[in-house]
Amino acid sequence: MSDTGEDILEAFEDIGTSFTILRPGTDFDPEYLNSQLNRQVTKPFTREFFREGTLPYNTEAVAGDIIAFEPTGEKFLITNRTPKVFENQIISYECVLYKCNVSGELRRYSGETFDGDYRLVRVFETIQSNCYALMTEGLFGHGIESDEELARFGLANQECYMPLSYDPRLEDRYEPVSGEYYVVESVKKRRFENVALLELKEDTR
Repeated sequence: MSDTGEDILEAFEDIGTSFTILRPGTDFDPEYLNSQLNRQVTKPFTREFFREGTLPYNTEAVAGDIIAFEPTGEKFLITNRTPKVFENQIISYECVLYKCNVSGELRRYSGETFDGDYRLVRVFETIQSNCYALMTEGLFGHGIESDEELARFGLANQECYMPLSYDPRLEDRYEPVSGEYYVVESVKKRRFENVALLELKEDTR
């Protein structure tokens, strides 16, 4: 590795932000990165939830990982990781981070049973607990310009970004917070590497 990559790594350890990778089934040592707001952004939503960052050359974090900032406890989803090359060697990775605002459970239909009142009810098994994601009304980035367009789009739709490793599927149930249920209506797997973009609607099943 070039001296440049090592210099960047040492600088991050001195002035960067410490974080931990939250990849299910694997333990990682803390790492450091440099993160900042996109100063050209003026939309409050973007300033709150989107960050740009730089990871060291030897990071174990990849696109689709959830990372936790140790000083603040904030959770972020890595949606992009691009190598920066100098003298034919990778010296760091530029990345885009989406701040997670929910951490519920992803569940999947597994059959039916009778409840205590002898009513037939659906049963959902938990596929992923601590299911960190960015969830928002599906309006951001759609260029909605008028009340008519807003009404046509519908406020019931929700967009949700989560790791593809959680294996979300059509008809799954996502409970972002206790007692709030959504059904997965579509799963887009190729918008970002290792990241699933879900369209959700209120689950009344």
